[in-house]
Amino acid sequence: MAFATSTELPDSSPDDRLALTELAARSVHASPAVWDSETVDWSAFDIVVVRSTWDYTRKADRFLGWVDRVSRVASLWNPPNLIRWNSHKSYLVELARAGFHVVPTELLARGSDRPLADILKDRGWAKVVVKPAIGAAARELLVVPPEELEAGEHHLHRLLAKGEVLVQPFLEGVEKEGERSLIYFAGRFHHAIDYAYVLGDHSRQPRKSVPRPQELAQAEGILRWLPTKPLYARVDFLPGGDGKSLLGELELIEPDLFLRADARAPASFAESILGALDGAPGARVPGP
Repeated sequence: MAFATSTELPDSSPDDRLALTELAARSVHASPAVWDSETVDWSAFDIVVVRSTWDYTRKADRFLGWVDRVSRVASLWNPPNLIRWNSHKSYLVELARAGFHVVPTELLARGSDRPLADILKDRGWAKVVVKPAIGAAARELLVVPPEELEAGEHHLHRLLAKGEVLVQPFLEGVEKEGERSLIYFAGRFHHAIDYAYVLGDHSRQPRKSVPRPQELAQAEGILRWLPTKPLYARVDFLPGGDGKSLLGELELIEPDLFLRADARAPASFAESILGALDGAPGARVPGP
């Protein structure tokens, strides 16, 4: 078994090493492998679990090509259809159209000349977030308050020259309440964590949390809606006001699963992975 990782983390993340240790305790030879290394023979593995490939958004086309190649010679989790769909944040618009409560999102096509000021006027937004549709860890994300609209316009059109862009309202409650992530293994809720709002995924300090019933219902509805059940998922919520939580991200590719925040999580994740060994990608829901 391989845990696909990046050149920045050739030995996997500290969090993922907790799961590797649990797999070793179950007599499974599991090792990290850099996803874009030219020396890895992916056909040598029974299963490849995409984990800390945190650089993939900087070379998305190459990554998706790798996903296709690996899925032809090994069992890849999450399955390639979910990875491809989840790699572009237009999925947020699709989920909103399906009736889920999602942070309002304006998706702009590459090369669009629509002014940011027009979006704010049409939507009734004041402070907004501008970010690329393919991105992670707040890379190239800019929070634009009303007094910095000119800088926001420049940033928007610089991003539009390279690809599609999302514009969303900045939810003021996030600075006070923070964010919440719900972690699922094999389609089953396992644990939730809270963390302070930060611009970047990997400096978060997780605190174990209890999700709201509305969050559980929405997360499980989204997972049921997917065409293929994921081996792992992280469902991120932001405070939308009036006690409501809005989906901020659905992470199906390389999320931090915060295994360190729950003593049972590394073993539970390892057991869920073992369930995937018996099936082909997308053939069934792997389970412990």
